[in-house]
Parts: sequence; C-alpha cells; structure tokens
Amino acid sequence: MAEENEEQQTENEENADAAPVVVASKKKILLLLLPIFLVVGTVICLYFSGMADSFLTMGGSGETKDVSKEDKQKPATVFYDVPEILVNLSVKSGQKPIYFKIRVALEMNSAADAEQVDKMLPRVIDSLQFYLREMRLEEIQGSAGTYRLKEEIQGRLNRILAPVKVGEVLFKDILIQ
Repeated sequence: MAEENEEQQTENEENADAAPVVVASKKKILLLLLPIFLVVGTVICLYFSGMADSFLTMGGSGETKDVSKEDKQKPATVFYDVPEILVNLSVKSGQKPIYFKIRVALEMNSAADAEQVDKMLPRVIDSLQFYLREMRLEEIQGSAGTYRLKEEIQGRLNRILAPVKVGEVLFKDILIQ
C-alpha cells in the first residue's frame, strides 16, 4: 500500500510539471496572436467607420476633381408651396365633424418642374382634397400616420404629374381641430 501511494505521488508530480508547460505554450501563442488580432481589428474598424477612405483616396486626387464637377452640374432644388387645404375628415354618423388643415411644400428638381406643377395645380388640389376627406382621425395620428400620409401624397402627386417627379413632400402646417 505504501508503494501505491508513492506511485500516485510521483504521477501527480509528473502531471504538475506538465501543466505549467501546457499553460506556458498557450501564453506564448496568445502573445503572438494578440497583436495580429489587434491590427486586423483596427483595420476593420477604420474601414467601416469611414476613416480609411481618406487614406485610400490619397493617391487618386483626379477622381475627387471629377466628383466636384458632377456636384456643380446637379440642378438646384426648388420648393413649390401648395396652397392651404382645409377639409373635414370622415367621421361616424352623429359624431362631431373634425377639421384637418394642411400646408405642404413640394421639393422639385428644377424651376421648369415647378411651372408644370403650377399648370396642374387644380388637379393637385382636387386629388389631395379627395384623399384627405376619406381619412379618419386614427389614420393620421402619431408619427407613423404622418409618415404614411406623406408617402401617400408623394405617390399620388408623382402619378398626377407623370413626367415631373416630386422629390419630397414637406409639411409646413398640420392642424386637426
């Protein structure tokens, strides 16, 4: 029995000696790989944050000149104010009428587009009034309702003014009474 205890003790000592060697080799691998991961991680972070773009385009200064020429050739944005529209919203029978007043500005690409809208203004107002009269108060409440209203107005106006494109519909006034 004493011999068995001595054998177990020598095995434990051998295992204890082997453990620091394994730990030491893992530390060496970690010390070698850690700087590589840091460099790769930094490069990836710089690339996705956009800071690496300035380093990558330093040699291509000719490209930046072409881009600046394109920016100068873009047409100026023109805003067209649609007259104020006042409608009563759709309500259940017996319910008090709800009035909805709206003023919008349309973002156009050129003054010629704004002139085209001016020519089609009666049709634009008719379409907006027709759409707004069928709306219920629940449909336009909150930011989601306002966003849907904006998208629907933009879609309708783009269909009415066919070759002319409305870039954005900007709300100047929204009043619910």
